[in-house]
Amino acid sequence: MSNLNPTFEFQSISDCGAFRSNNEDAIEYGIECNNHLAWMVVADGMGGHLAGEVASHMFVDELKQAIKKIKTPESIDWLCWLEIEINRANNKIFISSLKNRQQKGMGTTGVVAIVVDSNCYIGWVGDSRCYLYEPKNSDQVLTQLTVDHSMIQVLLDKGAITEKEAKNANNKNMLSKAIGIKKGVDVDTKTVALHKPVALMLSTDGLHDSLSTGILSFSLEKIFNGKDVTNELIEKAIEGGSKDNITYGSIVIHQ
Repeated sequence: MSNLNPTFEFQSISDCGAFRSNNEDAIEYGIECNNHLAWMVVADGMGGHLAGEVASHMFVDELKQAIKKIKTPESIDWLCWLEIEINRANNKIFISSLKNRQQKGMGTTGVVAIVVDSNCYIGWVGDSRCYLYEPKNSDQVLTQLTVDHSMIQVLLDKGAITEKEAKNANNKNMLSKAIGIKKGVDVDTKTVALHKPVALMLSTDGLHDSLSTGILSFSLEKIFNGKDVTNELIEKAIEGGSKDNITYGSIVIHQ
């Protein structure tokens, strides 16, 4: 699915993948405040029967509603706002899991990207990611902006394993923290200056764990040429061995 306007161009897709019968991923995006603000939210749920699906949709819905209430984006301390709103969503999911036995233990990853003027504000928990694609930068066109909250990343940070060992690990999707599993959550945030035109890409691990940086860069290059790469990326992720739900979203920010 894609949407084009003079400032922002969106593409997104969320698919069950080749092995799952239901989709526990969720994605939402939009434009607010007369084209002055663009946003995207991606989540990857986990839990008992359908509970992961509940958690991921609760998260994106809560952030969507919070964003739509914004009237003056230039006056907001965005990193503080992201921490507050992600925690607000976290606590709603946690309370719901306590009240409903079928939802016990449910949780979700979550990554939020908000573009205001020439800045992108990112907040995340878990291993769903945000990337920056810069077509004018020939040295490094694709940069991962988020750092996974996973046990593998903890070991990498400590120097206990190598990048190659991390890539080949069969438990690399074990999270070190997630949204909704307890009251309160530590949120990582970041501000990134955008040198337009650029693209942001948000994804769940069902996509980025199965594709190389080169494939992702090549696909994002195509969107600058007006190509819809959504179905192509799903197919390539499945060919690359993805056994999870697969979600991809991008925002091209024009001059």
